[in-house]
Amino acid sequence: MKLLADENIPLETVELLEESGHDVLSILRKYSGISDHEIIDLSNKEGRLMITFDKDFGFLIFAKGIHPTQGIIYLRDAELTPEKTAQVLIKLLESGNSFDGNMNVVTEHFIRQRKF
Repeated sequence: MKLLADENIPLETVELLEESGHDVLSILRKYSGISDHEIIDLSNKEGRLMITFDKDFGFLIFAKGIHPTQGIIYLRDAELTPEKTAQVLIKLLESGNSFDGNMNVVTEHFIRQRKF
């Protein structure tokens, strides 16, 4: 799956996702410091599902109407280690769920999807 990891996703998590076969573009590696709006634009341009710990994307999506077409995974549990974050994401990505057009709020124990 083609993913876009926000700047707050640890490189260790990115590397573990890549090792599991996912195509991951890391903002931290290539575009550090770009705005959230630019991140959504990049996600749409490249057809990538976004992954972030940043709740501000919810405001952009629901209040401003700026949508990442492939969807977004918002990791709500910032206490997870990079390894555990990767495990949660790999399990989720292999679950068969559709993420397109959804804000996917994810913790270690649940997922809540909301269409936008």
